[in-house]
Amino acid sequence: MASLTRYGCEVGSAFSLLGQDENDLTAALGFTMARCPALSDAVLNRVWPTLGDEDASFALEVRADVGRTDLEVRLPASSVLLIFEAKLGWQLPTTPQLAQYVSRIDRYGSGALVSLSQASHALAATQLPAQIRGVPVVHLPWRDILSDIAAARPICRGRERIWLDELHIYLTEVIRMRTVADSLVYSVVLNEERPGGDGTPTFREFVTEEQCYFHPYGVGGWPTDPPNFIAFRWSGAVQRIHRIMQADVIPTIRDRFPFLPKGDASDRPHAVYELGPRIPPLDPIPNGPGIYPSSRLWVLLDQLQTAPTLKEALAGTRALQDNWSKT
Repeated sequence: MASLTRYGCEVGSAFSLLGQDENDLTAALGFTMARCPALSDAVLNRVWPTLGDEDASFALEVRADVGRTDLEVRLPASSVLLIFEAKLGWQLPTTPQLAQYVSRIDRYGSGALVSLSQASHALAATQLPAQIRGVPVVHLPWRDILSDIAAARPICRGRERIWLDELHIYLTEVIRMRTVADSLVYSVVLNEERPGGDGTPTFREFVTEEQCYFHPYGVGGWPTDPPNFIAFRWSGAVQRIHRIMQADVIPTIRDRFPFLPKGDASDRPHAVYELGPRIPPLDPIPNGPGIYPSSRLWVLLDQLQTAPTLKEALAGTRALQDNWSKT
């Protein structure tokens, strides 16, 4: 099959031509649901379980009294309006953002507010209210949509199956979307403190023995979108580089490690990364002068692998980024 690129990036599906922001995601979902009743039924039954055998209409980017909705699904026979609000990554819509659509649902009859993102049900339950002024708030992780696509595919034929396949390719691209950041490494420092107390792993041992790293999510400058690669520093050098194989955001780090103490530091959302095997070079890469010991840094993988020090890898990264910004 011939390859197709756009702006130097591969076009994996027809929906890839839309772009990769929240409106593009809901446009692709709305289009496919309108073309594939099996997918529409599966998704809508997650949101409105009393859905009967009735026709639905789909509307994209509808201007409301305040703001604009991403996707609206209307069920005229039962006077139900479902408003979908999508977010990239593990982010979630705010309560005020959702609240501005409540009057729109009230005027239509009834309905629900639907959040779409990579956030799990458990994380969403800690961040979103169950209802706003009597209107239910329902969260759908994109992985649920992917499951519904997989379940619908065997019972669909012809164009319906084609659109399901196109949406599946597109969603799997976008929910782990990277641009130049594909090859950026997030570099952090590990120490020998034992956050769970005596007899529990040190921060360094979580990485070296558990093949796992975690950090607070959405605060303190920590990334909200997981990197592809991560580098760990101690003793004045980069000691290990790993590919991140799986990333998740959980409501509290004690959901994963119950032995960690209760408190503000633990009882907040955390990003958790499962680490793959080490990536060369396997010998330490010295920091070089001027690297603040506890700083968190972004550096290109090829620069880190070839430069004699982290400082020089950072300089090479910045030079390349400056060139990209001029093109």
